Amino acid sequence: MEVAGSNPAPPTIFMFMVFVKGELPYFTFTNLSQFSFLKHAIVTREGGYSHGPYASLDLSYTVGDLAENVNKNLEKVKSFFKAKKLVWTHQAHGKRVLVITNKKLTSYIGFDALITNQPNIALLVKLADCQGILLCDPKKKVIAAIHCGWRGSVANVIGETIKVMQKEFKSDPKDIWAGVSPSFGPCCAEFRDYKTLLPSAFWQYKIKNNHFDWWAISCRQLQETGIPKHQIELAQICTVCDKRFFSYRRDGKRTGRFGAVITLKGEEGDSGDS
Repeated sequence: MEVAGSNPAPPTIFMFMVFVKGELPYFTFTNLSQFSFLKHAIVTREGGYSHGPYASLDLSYTVGDLAENVNKNLEKVKSFFKAKKLVWTHQAHGKRVLVITNKKLTSYIGFDALITNQPNIALLVKLADCQGILLCDPKKKVIAAIHCGWRGSVANVIGETIKVMQKEFKSDPKDIWAGVSPSFGPCCAEFRDYKTLLPSAFWQYKIKNNHFDWWAISCRQLQETGIPKHQIELAQICTVCDKRFFSYRRDGKRTGRFGAVITLKGEEGDSGDS
């Protein structure tokens, strides 16, 4: 194991993720790793079966990669988590939230956040500069995975996800722990038309030369729901700068998607079947 550093750190929170080398390289959040009933990872682009611009652990069927390679990549992630189901959604850059209450389906359309309290279901969000935000309420044993790009931040998909956790599972935000994945950093998040694209409340997060600190914005939105600051961990690794990750801004449309994954472990002997 080695401790991963970061690109320019925002003036909010600094914590270290842990990077684990191996056949399937991945990062973990220090704060989420304290919960023994939980398994999570930010898997990089390394360790898969895809080739060319999709090399090698591409998790998306919609970017031009061969389906058979994506199938093998997804199966590898599922096996790593020892999950009965690996669930994802065709993300829409909005704020729709889906609660997974059974294990019948593995893919959905039009949602940007997934929540479950069921064991052995691994929740996956697919990323290439957007944030993957993993949440855990250890008291209610509820987890969530959020896909949050800049449009999701404007729509406040974070706040919407917490509302659903409160409504459906009686979660108290002060009990929730959060990790924000590698994503484009203040060094590379340039928005020249920000006055048209972004609400004025976001303008205070402009660093210089029309670059924005989306890590700080997500931290603020998490805190606004009631999550304590010390329970939020920011990866602070820029996916545009770090070539271990797929990046739309760096590579354009012909690139893959890496993943943020979280699951509740089943009891010993639990098959996970419903």
